[in-house]
Amino acid sequence: MPPHAFLELESDAQAIQRFVARENARTEAALVDAAYQRDVDQAVAILEDPETLRGLARRGDWIYTFRQTKANPRGIWLRLAESETVSAQAHWEPVFDLDAFCDETGEVWHWRGAVTAWFDPNRVMLHLSLGGSDQSRHIEFDCRTKAIVPDGFDLPPERSTVRWLDADTLLWATSSGPGVATSSGWPGQIRELGRNQDLADAPILFHADPQDVIVGAYVMPDDQGRALSFFSRYYEIGKEEVTLYRQDQVDLVLPNPPDTEVWHNTTHYAYVVREKGGTPGALMLGRIGEENAREVFSPGPRRFIDRYSITFLRRWMLWIERDNLLPSLFALDLEAEEAAPQRIDLPEQAETFWVTSHDANLFGGDETLQLHISDVLFSPRIFLFDLAQGPSGITWRKLWQEPEHFDPEGMDVRLLEARSDDGTQVPYHLVLPKGHEQRQGDLPVLLYGYGGFSNALQPQYDRLIGALWLARGGAYALAHIRGGGEFGPDWHLQAKGAGRDKAFQDFAAIASDLAERGLTRPGRVACHGGSNGGLLCGVMLTRYPERFGAVWASVGVFDMLRFHRFPAGRAWIDEYGDPDDPEAEAWLRAYSPLHNIAPAGEGHRQPPALIDTSSQDDRVDPSHARRMVAALRAQGHDPLFYQHGDGGHGGGGASHARAREQALGYSFLRHALGIEA
Repeated sequence: MPPHAFLELESDAQAIQRFVARENARTEAALVDAAYQRDVDQAVAILEDPETLRGLARRGDWIYTFRQTKANPRGIWLRLAESETVSAQAHWEPVFDLDAFCDETGEVWHWRGAVTAWFDPNRVMLHLSLGGSDQSRHIEFDCRTKAIVPDGFDLPPERSTVRWLDADTLLWATSSGPGVATSSGWPGQIRELGRNQDLADAPILFHADPQDVIVGAYVMPDDQGRALSFFSRYYEIGKEEVTLYRQDQVDLVLPNPPDTEVWHNTTHYAYVVREKGGTPGALMLGRIGEENAREVFSPGPRRFIDRYSITFLRRWMLWIERDNLLPSLFALDLEAEEAAPQRIDLPEQAETFWVTSHDANLFGGDETLQLHISDVLFSPRIFLFDLAQGPSGITWRKLWQEPEHFDPEGMDVRLLEARSDDGTQVPYHLVLPKGHEQRQGDLPVLLYGYGGFSNALQPQYDRLIGALWLARGGAYALAHIRGGGEFGPDWHLQAKGAGRDKAFQDFAAIASDLAERGLTRPGRVACHGGSNGGLLCGVMLTRYPERFGAVWASVGVFDMLRFHRFPAGRAWIDEYGDPDDPEAEAWLRAYSPLHNIAPAGEGHRQPPALIDTSSQDDRVDPSHARRMVAALRAQGHDPLFYQHGDGGHGGGGASHARAREQALGYSFLRHALGIEA
């Protein structure tokens, strides 16, 4: 039996409830004070700010947004006539009231957006998450009548995705039924679901291999307006095969190498080389139906393309290059053979930006695009543009800027580097608060990291970090450690599997570097991370306790010998290694936080820890956090634990739940680091 198994087994549900209730009460007694309540109130005011607009997108003649307000803490979907100027004070018309729907159904739902039909912008499937979990409900909704369609499509909660094929048919990726889900618990079948058809009768179009991670489907119209169906199969995270489904012909599989992901429109495909098929980090472009692809971008030592930054239009492909983390936007004309990339000059200098379609359906409008600019100290801005006149003829139109939620005057952002154990220079962004010059050597610093799955962290505006931490005199550091995708495939692969220690060494080196520069001291450095970042913080707690004054680990993976026993965890074997393989088991055991807790006592100091999770997290099972806390307690340590009831793996849904979740963390940091409230 695993350590503290009773905190995992469903048969011990009452014991789990008693443990959670006891530990939650203990944490509340320690952290819920007047300063905590002040932070809750401020966070609620920020999240419900009537001047805020979230997720602007065009559908037909309307601009849609989603807002959380005092009257609608879970949220309300709104729209504004496109002919009107976008502003928070404009007459936004209610379309769907999520709070009212929760009241009607007696369930807690989180907004995940709306899937828009490629042929009709007013026909959507609402995407709602049950309690913030990965269980998705999809409901047909008519934007003309602003109502759920009577007797329309309504798919019950499960891990699933849907896309419109035509007015009466959905492509449905499902995980329900015997042998349907992949071994990771994600959708393993794609079915063609007709209107009023029983789910069980929907014909199967595509079936994953049992060991695959997930399959999905989507539709793109070609130049003649015909719907082309594509099936995406991930056999490992970051390793994708895409099939063009041709009902009366042999299906066409896009020819990207097996260790890559592929982006495409209806005529061209592209991928970033990892290990096979060319120079790692190179961007390759080919025509669908042809095997050969040409290189259109060659990487440099710290010049790369983030795999998530590629956008396809009918005529153009766009991507974001980063040179030592500084981004630039490029476009390439797909209609001109052997065309060279063209750089696009932005309307403003930006630390971070990304490009999305202005239309809710990328191929449903005139290909107007949104440029999102986000800097650490200045609120996000959205500009509209199109490529009708080519990259040199762009006219930028500012659509919206979010309100400022903290005063950045006197704050400073720096890009620094720390030397890791093997000599690698590891960058990190450091945000210094106002008046930091007078507090050299004693600054409280919150260090955030992730370091896995090729996920590249980028400096962005975070209104709650700004208001609850930076504005209160704390410094904030964002770690670009190996395991992420900050410098292309090799940066990720170095810390994959047996190389995982490099990510931990990098993060610990940054903590030390902050003190060595004279900015702070180890007792004033706190770390925070979630999911794989929670694992990172767990290793800091057990392997590098002397470098930190506080450890805040959220929804973390702490048992590296049994993570694959939970369905979603099987998807991580390619990243971490297989605990059932003796060689991998050895390196996993060597850093698994649950298995490396030293007894409290003379000669061993462990910093204060807050380990939090969510009862609705069905991706990283909350038993990881419960058992980690029990194991720490058994060795004489005194961690704090909190299991939130709302939110799932990604955090709270309602404004008040998110506010309490964040305020609890900052209250812990104040108490642990000795910061006056």
